[in-house]
Amino acid sequence: MNKWLSVFLDKVGLHLLHRKRSVLPQFRNHFDLQSFTAMNRDSFYHVRSVPSLSFELSYHEHYLSGCYKFDSPIHSGDADNENTSGICYLSKRNEEPVHVIMVHGWRSDNLNNFKAIFLKQMLRRNYHVYFPTLPYHFNRTAGGLYSGEYMISANVGRTVTAIRQAVLEIRALIQWLKQHKGGKIILIGISLGGYLSNLISLYEKEIDALVSVMYANDLSFEIWHTPIGRYIKQDLEIHGFTYEKLRQSWSIIRTDEQQPLISKEKILLISGEFDQYIMEKDAKGLWSAWGEPQRLLYPYGHAGIIFNRKQIAKDTLKFIDSIVTEGSSYVDCIYHHTHST
Repeated sequence: MNKWLSVFLDKVGLHLLHRKRSVLPQFRNHFDLQSFTAMNRDSFYHVRSVPSLSFELSYHEHYLSGCYKFDSPIHSGDADNENTSGICYLSKRNEEPVHVIMVHGWRSDNLNNFKAIFLKQMLRRNYHVYFPTLPYHFNRTAGGLYSGEYMISANVGRTVTAIRQAVLEIRALIQWLKQHKGGKIILIGISLGGYLSNLISLYEKEIDALVSVMYANDLSFEIWHTPIGRYIKQDLEIHGFTYEKLRQSWSIIRTDEQQPLISKEKILLISGEFDQYIMEKDAKGLWSAWGEPQRLLYPYGHAGIIFNRKQIAKDTLKFIDSIVTEGSSYVDCIYHHTHST
């Protein structure tokens, strides 16, 4: 896919995305920035106790499917957002389990595209697959006009709380799986899910592999300098909130402030060279800050998540299989459609 077509597809996607936007101003800055910035980052993202999960499952020939639920470790103040839930597909083979946690993107209103990339091939490998519902998405919108409206917005403090909530909920799921099921934990995130997965890897040691696709590093940069944040930036500027204030307020949710707890060899970063949603400059900044782990830079835009999903699946599964299979190793390749960085 050439640059012109990649940029065009992303611009069409952004136009469609912005057809739904907040009608009322979201700006709020009623939170204690000093206490947030003074707090130890490890304490900020610490899971105090492993929750109890409940499952509702249906039986199929080779697997079980259904949902899981538990109480969120963070109280957001919005009743619809207080309970954590997710969809799961569990293999009937339990020896040496592999748990794959897939984190969806911002403003997703269903998981169809995400499932289309990976699910079938994961089930063929007898992996257990989990799709957590992020705060303020799907059935957790808490009265928002669209899925994800309240997760990232000009409400500066609520955005920080929602990011923290997502990190703690997925960390709680990981720790429950390790405690009750054992096996390997594979974390895959796309777009916002990639950013969150990267953030989780800074604090969670029970991750055996991380794949982050079309991820951001610094949300304040993306909101201020990319088309995806146009109306949030507008809301902030109208209320006199500057870029420097936003950077300071959201510093605790940056992903390049620390090193991940897993080794570089267990990380695969995937970016789009012509991405109009997530600037390649921001994605490359994280790669550099993390000591240059394995990275694939596709000659696509953000829309490559959909239009090039077969290649994303191929590269991701090749990497994961090498982690799961003892003694194997992933070798960086220069494909005709990608180039490694």
